[in-house]
This record gives sequence, structure tokens and C-alpha cells, in this order.
Amino acid sequence: MAPTPLARAAFGLVALTGLSGLALSLTLTVIDSGSFPPADRGLFGEGDTVGRVSDWLSYFTHWSIVLVVVVFGLLALRPREPSRAFRVLLLDALLMITVTGIVYAAVLAPVAPPMDAIESLANALQHYLTPPLAVLAFAIFGPRDWLERRLIPAALIIPIVWVIFTLARGAIIDAYPYGFINVVELGYPMVVVNILAIVVFGIAICFALIGIDRLARRWS
Repeated sequence: MAPTPLARAAFGLVALTGLSGLALSLTLTVIDSGSFPPADRGLFGEGDTVGRVSDWLSYFTHWSIVLVVVVFGLLALRPREPSRAFRVLLLDALLMITVTGIVYAAVLAPVAPPMDAIESLANALQHYLTPPLAVLAFAIFGPRDWLERRLIPAALIIPIVWVIFTLARGAIIDAYPYGFINVVELGYPMVVVNILAIVVFGIAICFALIGIDRLARRWS
């Protein structure tokens, strides 16, 4: 069933919110404005624009929001039949943005540095608005019957790629975007434990999202 105009508007709002947060955050990074702590030093040297952008690209938040913008943007602009690949991307987008919102609120927000007004706006768009809007839009408008348990392994591929990229990059520059994956400070055994805990948490989120889809289908 094609999404209604209201559903497409909701999907578009999610994509626009995420895109606005990305654009504002990237702009602050390029002009070297803001107190968001980048990796300790960039791949191309601290203070270099390319290095700052490289640090910006290393954050899981930005990976998750890019995927949300693409998936929800396509849902809004190009209603389509649910191919398996696109259903995997939908589950992946919802999984990653949910992890982003929960981990930031529970782990990162308490130790975040002070922010000015523009930084606070970028932060709110990325961590406090896009995650709940994405989940709410899916819970209310669907699309229904697109998520299933057999898609979970494929939905974990992009997060695993991010972990491999982050660890490989960190091994080169001795810097990591998040404390819980900082091998320099924690060592590999503790980082592996942290990653496995997040993977288990992510799988639980996938089951929760599938449950939301089933409940919403019954209510409708």
C-alpha cells in the first residue's frame, strides 16, 4: 500500500530534520567553530580542515543520520515496493538512530562540554529530535509488514563496518570518537566487551522495532 500524503509528509519531516542537523554540524566543523570534541587529532593533523572533516565522518551519529535521511527521504519522495535491500536499510536506519539517541542521552550527554546556541541547536537536531521523530514516524505511519527477524543479521552490517573502520582508523592515529571504544584508554579486551554489549542491545532494539510494527498492524 502506498503511503498517504500525511505519512509522506511525516517521512519528509524526519529526513529534513536529520539533514538540517547534519548540515549545521558539518558547517561548524568546516569553519572550526564549536566545542564538540573531535578525535584527539585528525588523520591529516590537528587544526586542518580535512582532518576535522575526517573526525566528523568518524562519528556513529553522522552515519546513522545519513542513513535516516536517505531512507526516509526516499519514503517521502519515491514510494516504492518493499525490496529486501530497502527493508534492510529501513531496519538499519531505525536501529542506528535509536542507538544514537539512547547512547547519547544515557552515556555521552552527561559528559558533553558546554555549547553555545548554534552548537546546542545542531546537537538537539541530531540527538534529541531526529531519533524520536524517526521512531514515531515509523510507529504511526509504517510502512507496515516490512520488518522481520531474518533481516536482523543484514541490518548489523553497517554498524559492524563502522566498528571496523573506527578501530582501524584509531590504530593509525591513536584517537577514537567515543570513550567506550577508546582502545588507548581502555585496551582491546574492555572495548570488545563494550562493543558486544552494544551489539546485543542493538539486536534487542531490532526485536522491539519488529514488535512495534506488529502491534501497530494489529491496532490499525
